[in-house]
Amino acid sequence: MKRTLEALVASLTLFSTACVTNSSSLTAYAPAGTTTQTPDGKYDSVDDLVNPEETQKLPDFSYMVISESKYKNPKGEIETFHSLGTANITKDIGNRTYLDTANHVVQNEKVMYDWFGRKYELLSEKFYLLEDDQVDRLHNLLRKLSVNSVEGKFYVDQMEDRSGNRRETLNYIIRTSAEMGASLKIIKPKKIKTVAQNGDKDLAIISVPKLEHPPLNYSIGNAEELQRQNIVYVVGWPLGLVENLTQGHITSVNDARLVREDVETAFLFDAQISPGNSGGSIYAVRDGKLERVGITSAMYVGGNSMFIGVKINGISDVFKGDTIRCDKGWKCNLSSPHELKL
Repeated sequence: MKRTLEALVASLTLFSTACVTNSSSLTAYAPAGTTTQTPDGKYDSVDDLVNPEETQKLPDFSYMVISESKYKNPKGEIETFHSLGTANITKDIGNRTYLDTANHVVQNEKVMYDWFGRKYELLSEKFYLLEDDQVDRLHNLLRKLSVNSVEGKFYVDQMEDRSGNRRETLNYIIRTSAEMGASLKIIKPKKIKTVAQNGDKDLAIISVPKLEHPPLNYSIGNAEELQRQNIVYVVGWPLGLVENLTQGHITSVNDARLVREDVETAFLFDAQISPGNSGGSIYAVRDGKLERVGITSAMYVGGNSMFIGVKINGISDVFKGDTIRCDKGWKCNLSSPHELKL
């Protein structure tokens, strides 16, 4: 469907819970000459109360996601599109690793329209998770294959035609050359299995064959306890270029009522993000310890650092131990409609 009110929000489809049981405790850090703040149980609004080494580890738990979709264009021809996102480790169960992300990262629109109103219909879609060494290989391959072609570089959102005019792509999904598809075949990244989805909250749980990763250095927080100006750290793959870590603040504990009815499911923050961050983790600090409080979802068009995070409570409420309870808007993609045993 063509977007109406949703056009106020640009979903970052180019971009990336459970009760985590293997989180490690952190030691509060105070710079020389300062005094460690007395624990008060609230999220912090200053940036010197967490060990800097722990924040540097946060990108270790996030991964690049690539969507490869085929659409039939108005002429009946098949075109391939790629979009980017970020996914975050939730927990390991058996021989698989479960991750969470934004739902729009692993679900493309069935019908899209270009800027002239012409319709594109979805034919098929695949989703891949890339580990850091695979991202490096992908970058190297694309740089060599696309050395003379700007259009072949997947991180280009808007391109110039030969006359220098700006040319926008479909709904922020990048129209890439065949080199991207060829590179993915060479790299052979892990295929993603979508386990559960909540389109209203823009949340999804996915899984891949078990990943090797360090122990998680954070716990799952309660985003309902956030306050304006609390410090946040945001991880993701902006423009698919580098795994990035930015810092900012909570600017509103709820979203705009003009945009959504259930304003309490999201919050606004000002840590800088770009297409590619969608689905990535948002962390806050409570008494010197890191807690995951949200997932990057979207940004307001024309706004000034108005970025939308979905509260982590949407994941932690549905992910109970090794079970996903698919109610309250959740849909499991296996046999049981209400409870999924992992």
